[in-house]
Amino acid sequence: MARMASTRLGFQWHDYVQADAECDRYWAFKKAERRSLNEATKKSPRVTAQGEKRTSEKIQINF
Repeated sequence: MARMASTRLGFQWHDYVQADAECDRYWAFKKAERRSLNEATKKSPRVTAQGEKRTSEKIQINF
């Protein structure tokens, strides 16, 4: 088995792989957090209730 060579900063290959995995988990969490925030603040389309008049319809009153 090959000996794990350290860099001049003292890190080993395992440290880089672990840091990369942590970074991927962090950004996946941020993406999911942003998506859930968008879903929570998204306005649902308003459905007119049965018998309710829409504002664009004219209301006529005969005298």
